[in-house]
Amino acid sequence: MEDVFLRFDSYDFEVDPRFQDGLNRSSCSRDETKLLDMKLFYYNRFVEPIDQTKYKQWSSSSPHVKTVDCCLEQLDRRTDSEIRKSQTAETEATQLSFVEVMRLVQEGKEVPGAIKLDIKPSNQSPTPSQMERMLKPWETASSSSK
Repeated sequence: MEDVFLRFDSYDFEVDPRFQDGLNRSSCSRDETKLLDMKLFYYNRFVEPIDQTKYKQWSSSSPHVKTVDCCLEQLDRRTDSEIRKSQTAETEATQLSFVEVMRLVQEGKEVPGAIKLDIKPSNQSPTPSQMERMLKPWETASSSSK
């Protein structure tokens, strides 16, 4: 279990764009405990399972735990204009009209924010159904009245 805690401590949340995006969008205050809870939630959800209560017990008894002050300092260093610019760029990229999306598709260009799936045909014939066909309501009514 300690290995998971050490990996969590060494995980670089500052360079993880998905975490930073969620952090920028969150409206909660950025005190140390809230930030740690957000990091634990994110790590548990997207990296690997971690027991939050056991981690907090371990970190309070462990002298070599990395603090979250560095992340708070980096957030404080960002100016309001930098944050507004990144938020504006995100909304412009994600808010396309239907006409703009159609134009991009017709021109063969990628739509920003769309996930490109790697789907290939199997070229196999479909398997026949194993289930009996369900009777229609009028078929069940006429068979029961006979």
